[in-house]
Amino acid sequence: MSASLLPSDSAAAHRSRELLAAYPRLSDMPGLPQARMLIDYVIGRRCGVLDVSGRDTEGTFVAAELSAEVPENLILVDDGHGLQATLLSRLTQVCTYNDRLDEARASAAAVESSAGAGDSAGVAGEAGTEAAPVLAVSELREIAELAELAVGETWAVVNAPKALNALTETIAVLQPFASTIIVIGRSDAMSRGVNKELARGFGRVDVSPGVGKHRMIIGSRPLSSPSLPEFPRRGVISHGGVGELEVRAHGACFSGTKSDEGSELLIDSLLGLLPGEALESVLDLGCGNGWLLTVAMRASGANTGFGVDVSKAAVTSARATAEANGVDVDIILGDAADREEPALAGLGEFDLVLLNPPFHQGTTIETETAAALMATAAEHLAPGGQVLTVFNSHLRYRDRLESTIGPSRELARNKKFTVIASRRG
Repeated sequence: MSASLLPSDSAAAHRSRELLAAYPRLSDMPGLPQARMLIDYVIGRRCGVLDVSGRDTEGTFVAAELSAEVPENLILVDDGHGLQATLLSRLTQVCTYNDRLDEARASAAAVESSAGAGDSAGVAGEAGTEAAPVLAVSELREIAELAELAVGETWAVVNAPKALNALTETIAVLQPFASTIIVIGRSDAMSRGVNKELARGFGRVDVSPGVGKHRMIIGSRPLSSPSLPEFPRRGVISHGGVGELEVRAHGACFSGTKSDEGSELLIDSLLGLLPGEALESVLDLGCGNGWLLTVAMRASGANTGFGVDVSKAAVTSARATAEANGVDVDIILGDAADREEPALAGLGEFDLVLLNPPFHQGTTIETETAAALMATAAEHLAPGGQVLTVFNSHLRYRDRLESTIGPSRELARNKKFTVIASRRG
């Protein structure tokens, strides 16, 4: 695999290296290979060195108007480290959107800390000596509206999500406003499904050469009559103890319109507890599509219900699910794994706290998030209340629950999952 899209002796390659050299402290940051690939592509297209697929144009004819089709406005979706925004703002106007609140904050902090860092004269010969302001917005639809008002060519860069549904919805929202959508990610994670989703809205789909372990899939020539799906998706989940519930889910929401096996086991355990428990309030930390909280509210008859999630797609989905089932709850956007999360200040205490913590960060198993959620659960547990936690059995969280929350007992266990009930110590 090549180390760059650009011919090494070209003026475009020199400009790309010059820009990167202005930010030496970013060299060890995660995400640099993808950010560099995007820098190469934008500069290469602007200089006419690369065609739309990211390939060298030497010896081929490239129409001048095609070389000129480079972004005056760039939308970055899920740039979790802020590296892409930091560097690309030296070339064009940048607007960012992150579904996860923690990544949005990390990205904004990275951009802010880099402000003024790369101000050597004539960096990349492009955006003068000052980086363009980076505008972060809270809703993907907001970006589309801004793009509609923007003057000049608008491109979108989507960092390939784990769930294809997330990409599907992002493309559906942005296609009417972006002349080009670039999906970038690790080559081994870029399935043909990405090509298919781009082809719903674009007449041309190109796959770039690989650079290191990364590549781009590029949709261009927007279709005037695209076949774009609508979100949120709608579904029905049936459970023997509570009957049928309607579920709504946006693309980036974990498990979509389905229930996961762990949540099913957790509900079974809750239903077994309810005859002897009087519950007035329920808190779901990491509420996802809202199904678990909606079931708990319906089954327990609790008067107060709160859901918290770090994902904007999940919060919107959970609100829609609760509304579809006539359940009155409050769903808030917040990072429940952050002990200083302002959205949780003054939240109060609850008789029942539900936990179905994640245990993957990408493809890596991690348990720090679960530990932080347990600590948050302990802080918001009312005297005499219980925390019900479901987790993959091999993680053996019982001792951690005992030390963080209080006396704990096993309620259910199968080949994959374990449910533990913990009372306040």
